[in-house]
Amino acid sequence: MADIPTIVKSKPEKHDTPIKYYRQEFKDKERILDDWQRLDGWSGKEKGNYKADFIISIIYGNDVPKIMEYTLLGDELQKKRILDGGHRTRCIDEFMDGKFPVSIEGNYYYWVMDEKTPKRKGDGHNLILPDSIKKDFCDYTLTVTTYIDITEEDARKKFNDLNHCRPMEVCEVINSHSSILVDLMRKEWSFVNESGTGEVSDSDECLEIKEIFSLSGKDLEKLKYMKIMVSLFSLIERNKSTEQFKYCEPKNALKYIRSNDYDGLNTQFSKEEVIVEWGKFTTAIEKYREWIHTFMEDNGGDFKYKPSNHSETLSLFHWINNKGDLSQNTNTNLKDFFEKCYNYKKEANKIEKVLKNVKGKNMDEIREANNNIKNLEEDVGEDVVKWVNSFKNNGSGDSNLRKRYGILNKIM
Repeated sequence: MADIPTIVKSKPEKHDTPIKYYRQEFKDKERILDDWQRLDGWSGKEKGNYKADFIISIIYGNDVPKIMEYTLLGDELQKKRILDGGHRTRCIDEFMDGKFPVSIEGNYYYWVMDEKTPKRKGDGHNLILPDSIKKDFCDYTLTVTTYIDITEEDARKKFNDLNHCRPMEVCEVINSHSSILVDLMRKEWSFVNESGTGEVSDSDECLEIKEIFSLSGKDLEKLKYMKIMVSLFSLIERNKSTEQFKYCEPKNALKYIRSNDYDGLNTQFSKEEVIVEWGKFTTAIEKYREWIHTFMEDNGGDFKYKPSNHSETLSLFHWINNKGDLSQNTNTNLKDFFEKCYNYKKEANKIEKVLKNVKGKNMDEIREANNNIKNLEEDVGEDVVKWVNSFKNNGSGDSNLRKRYGILNKIM
């Protein structure tokens, strides 16, 4: 007979809370959202009218899903921490702050309006929600379930189990994972603005990180920087490995964070271990930052010589922190090499357009184009061709990283 498993059941408290009290506690920060929570997935035009639809449901007295929260074991303040219902909580708060209206019978009703309220274009009028409807809204009761005195690790597990209404993106799962390393990454690269939408901050630090690692706005929005951070960290952490090129590509970031034994390396660091590794990582970032600023200054601000994509910066970051010779001669050699790469890409693109669709073209024209591409490749050299072509298929892959590392050893 099989053993009966030991089940420790949760004993949550359930209660109904009027919106006026629930929202006030949120305003007073007695009810909060943890940093590892996912961001506001109801923001943006692509999300439609999720917020307005939710508010309308309350106004018409429809039943809405319950909210789940917890109190953290050992928290003397006993703050209520939202597990499931962050979108709904922010939505209620923003509506009552006058951030957006709801459409009722052709008009658009705000909770409050001021000079910042956008002027209405087209049909309908901007109006203030009547007091009678406001009162009913404030008195509407939300069903709230509270897990009392649980650990943060248990809370994160419950959070991941609960959030199936919208599948979380990989970067959101990483952000919510119980890991000292993840917490350090979030603190170091906190790009989330005050609205919680995950839009990229315009702080000097964020703009610098974007530039030195050749990142786009999309690379940094809604926690996507987590995957980039994991990838960069693994390049430094794996220097002790016998196979340093088997680093964690951005696409494998979640596997790296979750695994106890990823390609032979333990990534679930203890507090003592992570302090050592994190120190190496921040030192490596600073070394790369100093180098690339020097490199750009030596180029006199001519930006065509800077790394053109993030995969390229991965290779430079890796090489500089392994064998980097930060001399003037190094920068000169790299500048000359990048200039050849830049010119090769520009000229090769012109020739490849001729060869892209040969139907109906004169054979002499095609032969000339083939000869031109061959002559161009001979002129710039094999290393330039290999470097440029290494970004055409999985530029961040370990095989391409290895290829570019060998090229850097030659040209530096």
